Amino acid sequence: MLFWHVPAPNEALLITGSKRRGTEAPFRIVTGRGVFVLPIFRKASTLSLALRVSEIIEDCVTVQGIRLNVQAVAAFKVGDDQASIANAARRFLTEQDQMEELVGRVLSGHLRSIVGALTVEEIIRERDRLAQEVTEGSHSEMEKLGLILDAMQIQEIADGSGYIDNIAAPYSAAVASQARIAAAKSDQEAFEREQQAAALKAQYERDTAIKHAGFQAEVEEARARSGRSARRGQLCAGSDHPANGIGAAASRVGRAAPGGRRAAARRRRGVPAAHARRGGP
Repeated sequence: MLFWHVPAPNEALLITGSKRRGTEAPFRIVTGRGVFVLPIFRKASTLSLALRVSEIIEDCVTVQGIRLNVQAVAAFKVGDDQASIANAARRFLTEQDQMEELVGRVLSGHLRSIVGALTVEEIIRERDRLAQEVTEGSHSEMEKLGLILDAMQIQEIADGSGYIDNIAAPYSAAVASQARIAAAKSDQEAFEREQQAAALKAQYERDTAIKHAGFQAEVEEARARSGRSARRGQLCAGSDHPANGIGAAASRVGRAAPGGRRAAARRRRGVPAAHARRGGP
């Protein structure tokens, strides 16, 4: 319908023109449901209840007189209760895009005040404490504006004098020294492992060579035994032949009988045996 208004889940509908009594806001606040707005006599406006973000970049001076550049981010929104919506509507209804800037200025003032009571070391070590103190310090002012600070985080802390770098120098040097020592130990352990591996490899190669030499010697010895056995077999086979046996026997008989040798000599000269026995020449 043309005159039926339904606010979004993250909006509040503000209806003016109707009579309001007591201490209530001079307008009607509607959230989460639709409402009929009588034209001409009433007017409907919307206030965003969505989450907003404000970035803060502020130069602060610590209790030591060190100037720091602090960067933070804050998340805030209009409260969901009727009083917060009414307060925010009175201040930001026509300038809702100015909320981030105003909240940034409020939080910057509290940030400078709290940093001025702390040392650089405390700020660096306790960022959460710094953010919590800023949140608590700005609570009353944010409540008057109808706003709620959901979260605040310190993003970065920097200084132009090098104070923070000087604080970190001893720790950086110690860490670098430990890193070099660890690297040297690692290199030494790696070298020792390599030496052990090389020694094991050399021992394995030496053992392998010794085993190979032993196997080769056994093979050569077996070949030598086989050759000697073959030669003995050949000699035994030659001595067992019949012709060899007869010749050897005849030779032995001839050597044993002297007459036999003389007869053989006369036969070679052509002298008959009977003439020889008679004593002829």
